[in-house]
Amino acid sequence: MSEEPKKLRKLLGLPPFYWAAPPKPSRKGFVNGQQRRFHLIMTALKVAKVAAIAAVALMIIGVI
Repeated sequence: MSEEPKKLRKLLGLPPFYWAAPPKPSRKGFVNGQQRRFHLIMTALKVAKVAAIAAVALMIIGVI
C-alpha cells in the first residue's frame, strides 16, 4: 500500500511532502496581495476567537 503513493509522486514529478508545508511570508514581505489578504483575515479570525472566549468567560464570571 505504501508503494502506490511513492509511484504516484514519482509519476507526477512531485517532491515528497509537496503539499504539507504552507507558504510563509518572505523577509521582504508577502509575495502577492492575495497572500497578504489571507494573512490579515487569518489574524483577524484568531483575534476574534480570543475575544469571543474572553467575552464568554466574563459572562460566566458575571453570572456567578
